[in-house]
Amino acid sequence: MVKGVAVIKWDVVQGGKLTMKYPDDLVVPDNIVQQLELAHNFTSSYIITEEQNWNSISFYNETEEIIVLLVLGKYDDGADYVSILDEFNKEIETGTKGEELKTQLKKIYTHSLDVFRTRDEVISKLSNEVANLKTDLFKLEQKLDHLFASNVFQLKDKILLLFAQRDYIAIEELNRLLGEVSIKKVEKILKNLQEKSLLLYDQDQKAYKLKF
Repeated sequence: MVKGVAVIKWDVVQGGKLTMKYPDDLVVPDNIVQQLELAHNFTSSYIITEEQNWNSISFYNETEEIIVLLVLGKYDDGADYVSILDEFNKEIETGTKGEELKTQLKKIYTHSLDVFRTRDEVISKLSNEVANLKTDLFKLEQKLDHLFASNVFQLKDKILLLFAQRDYIAIEELNRLLGEVSIKKVEKILKNLQEKSLLLYDQDQKAYKLKF
């Protein structure tokens, strides 16, 4: 989650200097301030800084000679926050300063939290959907295994059921799955299914697969 936002300004005597931040208890180490100053080298650019105990994205505004810094959580992706820095940079270009700029810092911080929550909700939703799909797939495989184990299907039907569960099956694997069945009989069925364009043989995989 986003930790805060700050402004670093160039000072002739002190070099890079943290002049504004939100929230007020945000900590930006001096070595990070100097590192960002050197990295941007007075050129407009986005820089994502990832270190053991630090993660941030920053942008240098040439006109105002300031670095806008968004301090991120350990697992945040800086690329997700480029648009937020863009909006704040536009505000800087209008000449906003002082308390007005501090107000904008608060807004960009709040907005970045919204981005985090939205992304987190999307990831959570996708994770649930993937989990549900895996559950559905497991249930389907169980049903197919149950049908395969029954004695109501002919050998050709069982072979097709196996291919419905797998991408590729080599002839040796197929014989193992079918149990005590004549190899010649299996090969004859495979040939028949190929003729009916239901199966094809993949030379690279050295195995059969459904044709669709």
